[in-house]
Amino acid sequence: MNSEITAGKQKELLNWAAERWLAVGSTSEDMAVHTVSTRAAQDLGRRTGFIPLAAPLCMLAFLIASPQLHTHWLPIAALYLLMAVVAAIRIGLAQKLAGATTEAMLPLARRYQLTVDLASFIWGSLTGLILLFRGIDQVTELVLVASVAITAGAFACLTLEVSLWRRFLLAMWLPLIILSAAAAMQGSEYGWLLVTLELVFVTFAAVQGQHVVRDYVAGLLSRIDLEHAVSTIASQRDELQMHQTRLDELLAQTHNLSYYDQLTGIGSRSHFYERLETNIAASRISGNQFAVLYLDVDGFKDINDTLGHEAGDDLLKTIAYRVRALLRTTDFAARLGSDELALLINGVTHNRDALAIVQRYMKEIQVPTNLCGKLICPRVSIGIALYPVDGDNTFSLLKAAESAMNSVKSNPKLQYARYSPEMTVAAQQRLTIEQEMRLALSTGQFRLHYQPQVEAVSGEICGVEALVRWQHPERGLIPPNDFITVAENTGLIDELGHWVLVTACTQAAQWLDSGENIFSVAVNISPLQLLERSFIDTVRGVLKSTGLSPHLLELEITESTVQTHVQARETLAQLHELGVRIAIDDFGTGYSSLASLKDLPIDRVKTDRVFVTDMLSSDRDMALLGNIIEMAHVLGCSVVAEGVEELAHKEKLQSLNCDCLQGYYFSAPLEAADIPEFSRAAAERAELCTNSEFAVDLA
Repeated sequence: MNSEITAGKQKELLNWAAERWLAVGSTSEDMAVHTVSTRAAQDLGRRTGFIPLAAPLCMLAFLIASPQLHTHWLPIAALYLLMAVVAAIRIGLAQKLAGATTEAMLPLARRYQLTVDLASFIWGSLTGLILLFRGIDQVTELVLVASVAITAGAFACLTLEVSLWRRFLLAMWLPLIILSAAAAMQGSEYGWLLVTLELVFVTFAAVQGQHVVRDYVAGLLSRIDLEHAVSTIASQRDELQMHQTRLDELLAQTHNLSYYDQLTGIGSRSHFYERLETNIAASRISGNQFAVLYLDVDGFKDINDTLGHEAGDDLLKTIAYRVRALLRTTDFAARLGSDELALLINGVTHNRDALAIVQRYMKEIQVPTNLCGKLICPRVSIGIALYPVDGDNTFSLLKAAESAMNSVKSNPKLQYARYSPEMTVAAQQRLTIEQEMRLALSTGQFRLHYQPQVEAVSGEICGVEALVRWQHPERGLIPPNDFITVAENTGLIDELGHWVLVTACTQAAQWLDSGENIFSVAVNISPLQLLERSFIDTVRGVLKSTGLSPHLLELEITESTVQTHVQARETLAQLHELGVRIAIDDFGTGYSSLASLKDLPIDRVKTDRVFVTDMLSSDRDMALLGNIIEMAHVLGCSVVAEGVEELAHKEKLQSLNCDCLQGYYFSAPLEAADIPEFSRAAAERAELCTNSEFAVDLA
């Protein structure tokens, strides 16, 4: 209720200030009052026009018709001339008001008010003088009628502000009423009646003018509110239009982001799923067949690691461009992952059609391209699935194509493969192994076995190789070949490799503390571990926490890893500076580059077991193995031969000056607790052999 009263008072004050804008002037802080004063002043200028000239012209006629005033011609003429000048000034002010700025409006209006006051006063004075000197006759009646007419005419242009109207009435009729009263006092006939009529008329004009002003201001305020509302609506409409335009842009951008890959320009994953679902629905009705090709870029991580991610992006764009160039209008291509693409090929009815299409795509993709100044031949692994033979819905069809692609990735001899149900079984087995491995890591199911390495001459133990085993609660002991690849593909190799490194170093430190013969422990390192930038810190932290001397830790890596990764070489150099021994495992089966012995910071070479197995039946393999051993010795590296399973193997390798031997002839991989006993037995045998040789020499 109080708020309603306050609002009513504020509205009354606003109306009061708007009706008296000339008197209030700039003291009002309400914008509506300023707007009313501006509009009213402009209306005042437009409505005035040449109306002020009517009064001087009429008065001139009345003065000519009143010879009684000739005796007072000087003041009469002065007043008349002043009236004419004021009328001209008023017209000029009116023209300025019609086009004045807001700042100049109020001063001009007040000067205009002064001209109205002065002109009205002169008219009233001259009219009163005519009435005083002539009395009531036809001329004075005409003068009074003209006064009434001028007053009535003033309603059109002077009732725009209360004080302007009131001052006009006062200035015009006060001298007339005074002079009329003077004439009545001199005995003019009907003089007091005339004064009474004049008073009544002035009162009526004042009251009526007040109403006219109030109505004008109310209408002006309503018009201002309406214009403000229209302006607000127009502004809101423009703003809404702007928001609508922005919304359309965002929708288009969202559609583009959702439906197209921003890097390659081909379709996105969601777009491919939508197209595939649409294709399946149409094919169910028409009976048409089509193929889904699942592409994975080979060696993409190597490109990113060696040449940088920008080069990897360029490679993806190149492959996508080449794929898109071969697409027909009915086909579709999309990027499903970082380096995975999928193709939807319509009109494929037989397996031979799909293979022909795949070969065409592979031929185009494998054209050499320049990346960062290096000529690269892009390669992809492609899995093929046909609808509806290999899957009749989106999920099964994509899963079939992906399974076929994964089978290609696991077999380096393949580049593409058509899906078969056995691939799903293999994928399920990999998934099962992955899930069970995660559980095994958290529950401690992994074990380390250690296979001894013995010196070829003395037979004493010179080191052990740590071999990880999985003690599965249901399937028993699982060898590493069954789970290491899965660990590398799923990212579990880091956690597993860290566990192996910590466990092996801890065990080696315990053997050393218990007084066993000093020998090194060799740990196999995955290429993925070696490419991790934090691997150096990991090794340093493990050595520090276990207290193991760096020279007693030997890290085994495959030759292909350091041949294809520059970063791996840098990591090996830092490890070597740390004091850790580096061994090349399975030497001769990778790039078979003897030059790697010269360029890499390695301490030991481990020959692959295939050389030891074949050397008894092949003089060529025997010679090759001898050359490898001799070359390694020349370059300052010791040699460990794996796969020693017979006495003949041992004797041949001793004749080739091999440094260390490892294999089932000496021992299978043992539990950590059995290694000290094996070490003592080997030392006793070595001492026994030494004593026997000494006895023979004495004899």
